[in-house]
Amino acid sequence: MASTTRTGPAPFAQQLHRAAAQRGRLDPLYQDLSEQLTRILQRLYPVWALIGPGLSDPGHIELHSRWIYLDADELLGTREQLMAGTIPRRRVLGTFGVALHETFHGKHTKRWAMEYDLQLARSDDPAERQLAEDRRLLEEPRMEAHGCRDFPPDSIRGRFTRHALQTAVTDTLVPRFAAELLDRGDEPVTRELAGRAAVYLRARTLYGAAAPAALGWLEPIWASVLGPDDVAALDASFAGLIWIADGDLDGLDDAARAYREIIGSPDEVHADAGTAGAPTVGTLAEALEQAEAVARSGQLVQLEHDVDLQALLEDVARAGESDAPGPGAGTGAPSGRMPDRRVDRPPFGDEIAQARRYATRMRQAMTLGTRTIDKRTPGGRFDGRAYARGQAQRTHGRPVSTHPWQITRQITAPIQEPHVALVIDTSGSMAGYEYALGPIAWILTDGLRQIGGRCAIALFGSGAELLSDGSERLRLVPGIRTGGGTAFAGDALVAASDRLDMTNPRRPRFAYVLSDGGWYDTPAGVERIHWLADHGVPTIHIAIGIAPLSVEADRIVVIDDPADALDQVAADTVAALRGRHTPRRP
Repeated sequence: MASTTRTGPAPFAQQLHRAAAQRGRLDPLYQDLSEQLTRILQRLYPVWALIGPGLSDPGHIELHSRWIYLDADELLGTREQLMAGTIPRRRVLGTFGVALHETFHGKHTKRWAMEYDLQLARSDDPAERQLAEDRRLLEEPRMEAHGCRDFPPDSIRGRFTRHALQTAVTDTLVPRFAAELLDRGDEPVTRELAGRAAVYLRARTLYGAAAPAALGWLEPIWASVLGPDDVAALDASFAGLIWIADGDLDGLDDAARAYREIIGSPDEVHADAGTAGAPTVGTLAEALEQAEAVARSGQLVQLEHDVDLQALLEDVARAGESDAPGPGAGTGAPSGRMPDRRVDRPPFGDEIAQARRYATRMRQAMTLGTRTIDKRTPGGRFDGRAYARGQAQRTHGRPVSTHPWQITRQITAPIQEPHVALVIDTSGSMAGYEYALGPIAWILTDGLRQIGGRCAIALFGSGAELLSDGSERLRLVPGIRTGGGTAFAGDALVAASDRLDMTNPRRPRFAYVLSDGGWYDTPAGVERIHWLADHGVPTIHIAIGIAPLSVEADRIVVIDDPADALDQVAADTVAALRGRHTPRRP
């Protein structure tokens, strides 16, 4: 969660603490808390959480690993308080609020948009550096609003999410902001400070992360420092801000420029702020404290009626106990996963049969019907009854109406064969699925080639590599090794789709990314995904095991076993072939 003052250890010390926690060097108490927190969060999002002293300030998410780090001392309390069981429920709820805020960053803040902010921040132009700062400020309510809309507001999950965020704002964000104000002494409240307070609080009221009733203490200050017209202009700007799409760089740029135009130059003290009756920093901090008190009382009433947090925690604890296998429980039914075979080898019989079944399904989907043609000369299928009938007709001098030989011709739909771009994640986390990647690539390539289609395959890990452009068959099942990161997914998608006919609307076309998590959204990759979408080509993320947090894709499909990717690609291509020649009903 974005904070205005730093209370925890320095960033380098935090990184050391996180590295130690990842390696299991965490107090058993905090390890147990982390597992409970992760179990609850994973009912909503595919993230993992570690909570302990000094891990963050107070919350941080690693986008590439989906790990959330939380500072237990600030959010929950000391170890002695935890052992004594004297932690108030609202502290637990506020901890969830901070964790959800970080999760929303992972889901709705695009990584390539963050790179754009860093590029602006390093610019020599002061206007661009200011634009980067304003973008980061406005990104907080923008992405949080999208996260709140993940669940209906009247659902249990929706109410829990909003109450948790309200508590985090009241207990974590507002006190930090007030502490920073008090550090400024008796300086008048600048338009910059009033504007930041409006972003932190007013914008959050539009999607339920802050209570409007608690802001009554701040309204006179906003009106005095900014003026009624500028307050109304900010409200109108915030109303559009919270609907800006993820990764819309131009939209957020426009919102940041509009915000700066309303607020004025940074740290500017206007004449109305310097007069005798102007509010001071102390009065703003006092107003924040009053707003915090009002918000707390209202949240406690809502919590009692809407969300039974203790029941939720007990339910998760029971679920964790039931997950442990009892005596003699066994390991369950067979998984049916692909056998672990060596690669860079000729295909086995079952792989050849699977490719043929895939090709047969596509041929059947392209077949409109059959037509039987009678022949007098040999060739085709001999029909003994037709031959005997013809001989009897000749014997009695009647015209011959049947012929002994027949051929059956299939009538196919007037569409072209599919082209499929397959991008495979070969990062280190895919090591557990390495055995299946080569067979998947070979089966799809061979099956599409049997009907004249093409499958181009690219790999991304430590770099981007084109495995096959689909023009020639894969004679051997390829050896696909894993290791590296996910920074080159966009380059791999560009490399694979460039080798195919992706602009022909008469041809079924698909782009697939097979991965066990999110990839690194690069501008080139996102641009290619949008280009494909403009030509009617969907980009489909086949996620193994768990849904990703933030990827640019038209559709996300979660599978339990990598072999299920074959069924997904087959189902999509067959459905596209059938849909092209199915007559529409009026």
